[in-house]
Amino acid sequence: MRKINVIALIAVVSLFLVLSVFAQEYSYDYKKMTMDEYQTELAKWQKCEAENKAKIAEQEAQIAKLKEEIAAVDEEINKVWDEIYALMETDKSNFEAYLQQLNSLKNDLAGFVALSPEEIYTRKDEIDAYKKRLEELKGDKRSLHSKSQGLISQIEGLLAQAEEKAKPAAAGRYEVMKGDYLWKIAKDPNIYGDPYQWIKIYTYNRDQIQNPDLIYPHQVFRIPRMAGPNEYFVQKGEFLYKIAGYTSIYGNPFKWQKIYEANKDVISDPNLIFPHMVLKIPRN
Repeated sequence: MRKINVIALIAVVSLFLVLSVFAQEYSYDYKKMTMDEYQTELAKWQKCEAENKAKIAEQEAQIAKLKEEIAAVDEEINKVWDEIYALMETDKSNFEAYLQQLNSLKNDLAGFVALSPEEIYTRKDEIDAYKKRLEELKGDKRSLHSKSQGLISQIEGLLAQAEEKAKPAAAGRYEVMKGDYLWKIAKDPNIYGDPYQWIKIYTYNRDQIQNPDLIYPHQVFRIPRMAGPNEYFVQKGEFLYKIAGYTSIYGNPFKWQKIYEANKDVISDPNLIFPHMVLKIPRN
């Protein structure tokens, strides 16, 4: 603020000098002036010039003094920063490197949040990886600084957005009405428009549906739109041995039993599975 005031003051003084010259140039008809009149006016403007030069010198002295004061303040600020760095057990370069790590995480998350809900859902395991990165950074003493806290707050906001954005893609919601049954619900154009996908609703809501032929009004079912990282939608012609052999699953068909064990509540015969079933895929 002081620097701005000084610059403004210098500008005013300079403008005054210019206006003075302008007034002298255009306010008099020198061809009609006598020598005495000319000498009088010259003395007047010489006095004005001397006064303005004195003011400029005064302002320059004030500027020099302000520069000294600014240098002293900067030195005090640097001392305070050194004390802050000491409390965080770091120095300026390391602290700036830490801020770069936070900014990098923030930028990565911003790009992730920009993805479609479907993409986020299929990659939602990455959200946990982002959370882990953030927790590691928060465990550092450098996170206590206000600049760090501001960035951490922004990152946490982006994480919340990513989790919220994945929800609609993960599953819609449907409240059972009187007279509904799974076949009818799946046939609804707003659900799947395909009654044969009733088994998808059943296997995805196995925690609520004990008997697929018996559902109740006011039950709220999740309507899966696409498979998540630890899920698999069975396609026509598939069987457990084949699914386990996919590189995206286990890459080893002999691990089919892991899928069977995790889905015993919906698979009565491991040799018989149906299209549209939603299977849990254990990763451990």
